[in-house]
Amino acid sequence: MSFDMHLVAQIVWGFVISGLIIYSLLCSFIYIQTKQKAFFYYGIYNFLLFVFLLKNSPLISQDLVEAYLNSRYYAFNWFIQIIYNSLLFFFYKELLDFKTYFPKYTRLLIRFLHILMAFSFALAVFSIALGNPAYFTRFFTFGFIPLITVAVISALYFTLKTPYKLKYFIIIGVIIYQVFAYIALAKSDESINDDHPIIYFYIGIIIESTIFMLGLGYKVKLLYLEKINVQNKIIEEQQANQVLKDTYQKELEVQLEEKVAELKIALQKNEAEKLNSLTLSFENEISLLKLDALRSQMNPHFIFNALNSIKAYLIDNNKEKAVYYLNKFAKLIRKILESSRTDSVSLDEELETIELYMNIENIRFNDTINFKIICAENVNIASTKLPGLILQPFIENALWHGLMQKEGEKNITIEVTAIDHTITLSITDNGIGRKKAQEKSEKKSFKKDSLGIQFAQERLNYFNKKYSTNYTFTISDIQDENNEAAGTKVVLDFSKS
Repeated sequence: MSFDMHLVAQIVWGFVISGLIIYSLLCSFIYIQTKQKAFFYYGIYNFLLFVFLLKNSPLISQDLVEAYLNSRYYAFNWFIQIIYNSLLFFFYKELLDFKTYFPKYTRLLIRFLHILMAFSFALAVFSIALGNPAYFTRFFTFGFIPLITVAVISALYFTLKTPYKLKYFIIIGVIIYQVFAYIALAKSDESINDDHPIIYFYIGIIIESTIFMLGLGYKVKLLYLEKINVQNKIIEEQQANQVLKDTYQKELEVQLEEKVAELKIALQKNEAEKLNSLTLSFENEISLLKLDALRSQMNPHFIFNALNSIKAYLIDNNKEKAVYYLNKFAKLIRKILESSRTDSVSLDEELETIELYMNIENIRFNDTINFKIICAENVNIASTKLPGLILQPFIENALWHGLMQKEGEKNITIEVTAIDHTITLSITDNGIGRKKAQEKSEKKSFKKDSLGIQFAQERLNYFNKKYSTNYTFTISDIQDENNEAAGTKVVLDFSKS
């Protein structure tokens, strides 16, 4: 009967080892595809458990095993158990997103595990150096087991409070594993020379690993469904934006036709003075319609890119950043819509809109753009009026023609000063300069003309006529001490006539 039980133990060992290898490789493959840390931790856990059970292999001679058990290196047997048990907690944390729901407990748990693993490593080195693994054995029995039991109970408590259905996989797997592990430990104490109790440990591992892999499979399903939902939502939003764009374009065409008809009637019925007044009004409407037409082209493209950037955070499970930038994005869209209803905004509103725009665009540059706004104390930006979104084309040119093709540090600075009641606003970047940008643009097979600066000039001309101002802007290159291109500077003067 003893021989039969020994054979059963060997068969179960082979089954457990095969499962651990398969689970470890499967988790590694899924981690590479999804970058979900839960699969990484569980894959390492299975591998370390596989290493721990190698000493029970029927292929290794008993003399070699006895030599290992009686050597100073036997402390490694206890050390590796502490490490793979600690990795299980990291697995729980990632799978159930403890950091989102229990941030304080998560920080405490991680700090405890780091200290535990660091102390265990130091004690293992100390035990091996002194050639006496008994130090580690006593710590494992009287220190680690009570501590890990308390940690398991606390983890199960917080697991029950999580809203995910995944928690049931964890709870059932942990309880079954712990029950069989303690049965194996108790049986070992009763019969020290009997290896049969290890079968209970094997059974616990098999059941726990199967339940956890089912949980990870359910996690993969949730990730897939979440990805599909996000993609469907993006597609629906793009389709809705396209419908709005088409509808708005038709409205613009109708408005243009109506204005042309009104102008023809005015030309037939009114004298030259009234005709000039109507012409100015028509130019006003055309200027606003040009701006609206530019927005109707720019906004869907910008919205698409911004939503894609936010989608990337959702896929990476970085919900905090996704919510943060989604709030920024909503505020920016609201600002753009508000500026569409009027032909002028205050300078402080314009700077706030540009700062929101930079926050969104900087996502695509991985937050590598150093953007700052400097206002002199003597500038009253609340009382200074200017056309809405007049700064956006200059910032966009600085980003995509100056900084996108530059290596190293990337800076954009807006500085507002006032001299003799004249407010000056400068936009400075440390990009590649206009000459190099033009050369690179000419080499591209597909060239797209930018109307942003041209529209900005036309809008300033109209604003000057309507409000009797003398707003101008100049664009110049910045050169370093070696007369090499070191960026571009745009200076806008907001002067009264």
